[in-house]
Formats: sequence, structure tokens, C-alpha cells
Amino acid sequence: MATLQRPWGTEIAGEIVTDYLLVHGAGQGAWSWGKVWGQMTAPVEHPPRLYRQRQSVRVRALDLPGQGSDAALDAGLVDMSEGVRAIINVVEREGFSDYIIAAHELGGTVALQALSELRPTPARLVLVAGIVPSNRGAPVAAYPTPLRMAIAMCKTVSRLIGKDIQVPRALVSNYTCQGLDPMQQVETVGYLGPLPLRMLTQSVSLNLDELPCPVTYVVLGEDRLIAPSQQRAMAARIPGANVVELDAGHQAATQKPRELADLILAV
Repeated sequence: MATLQRPWGTEIAGEIVTDYLLVHGAGQGAWSWGKVWGQMTAPVEHPPRLYRQRQSVRVRALDLPGQGSDAALDAGLVDMSEGVRAIINVVEREGFSDYIIAAHELGGTVALQALSELRPTPARLVLVAGIVPSNRGAPVAAYPTPLRMAIAMCKTVSRLIGKDIQVPRALVSNYTCQGLDPMQQVETVGYLGPLPLRMLTQSVSLNLDELPCPVTYVVLGEDRLIAPSQQRAMAARIPGANVVELDAGHQAATQKPRELADLILAV
């Protein structure tokens, strides 16, 4: 059977060629990838041929523990190992073999931690403004000082009262909604759940010199939460990382889903 070539290079021949696993950032969920998922799974032809065999690109977005549809759990008590296990569970359950992980912000830290335990390992890891902590550093160190202070306060209060505390919405909006129109801002802040305080403040040890797969780092050039210069510095911690830039704010998946989808598919 003739092979149909997608514009970005993924072959369609009636069988799975590459799978994609999408990992969200702090306080978000699989919902944050919704528009990117739509772009990645959209038919190549318009209108699509009804008799064509199944789409070859299989895209899955997961909810990390305590976030998204799993928000019934206490996000503040979830640690990094639980996030790692969530990624491993999806790979095993879905039977991924030839696959790519794309991870945003804190999801990048979790994905980096998971790499050494994933069998099989992914063909590539795509970090979208992914947090790459320094050795024994905590992911929260990548955030601006006012937000770090707010997180420390919320963690203390949460521990005292025994339940999750939301970081002030106005503070979140200021750092994460750059470039979004008013409705997109309302949706983003409205869907935002409690931040995973333990994951954000937990020290992380990464062996970046022996990663089992290549890494592409997508620098978001208008990001207020994690400055572009800091993103480049974190990308430089990964030997041989391929760095590409996208002119978008922190919520690139909402602001520029087509462009982000094309970048992920192109790797």
C-alpha cells in the first residue's frame, strides 16, 4: 500500500509509527494539551477519506497524580516518585514501543526522572520550557521570587490546616497568561488546580550526562514564569540538547497550539 507522508514527516501506512505522551505542568492537567492534541491528531486530508486505515499517530495526555481529573487526591502531598510512576503506567498500559514524550514545565522534571525507569525508553524527550533543576536542587527554584515566596507560604499553611491551598489566582495569571486573549485567560486560570507543593519543593537528583535518549528543548520566548534566558541555561545542563525557540508565553499549548504541535511532530 502506498505510504502517505504528513507535512512534518510522520508516515501513515495503516499502522502505528510513533506514539506521543504529553505531560502537563504544575497545577494543570491533560486538559492543557487539548488544542495541541487536536492539531496532532487532525487528518492530513480535508475532507479525510472514510476508507483510509487507522491514523498512525497515537497521542495520549496524562493527568499527573493530584492534578487534572485526578484532583480528588491531595496535590500538595504527591511526591516526584508518584509522578514518575504515572508516566511508567501509561507507557506500560498503552504498550508504547516507538514513542516520544513531550513535557511542559514541571512535567519536564518528572519526565527526566522517569527516563531511567522506562522500558522501552522513548525515542526522544521534548521539553517545553521544561524545568531542569541543578543537582540536588528543587524545581521551584526556576520560578520568580514572588511566586517562590507564595508557594512557601502556601506549603506552610497547607501543612497546618491539612488541605491544599491555592496560590493567589492574580499571581498565577500575571506569570502564566502572557499572550492569551481574555477568554483564554479565564479558561486557564479557571481550570488551574492546587499546585503540587511537595513536588515543586522536593530536591531532585538527575544524571544528565547519561540520559538514555536525545532531548529537544523548546524555549518559550515570551514566558514570564520561567525567563527565556533561564530556559536556555537549563537546556545547557543537558549535553547535546537540541534547542529550538517558539515565540509564545508560558501557555504555548493554548496560545499557539498549531505551532507547538508542528514542533513536537517534527522531532
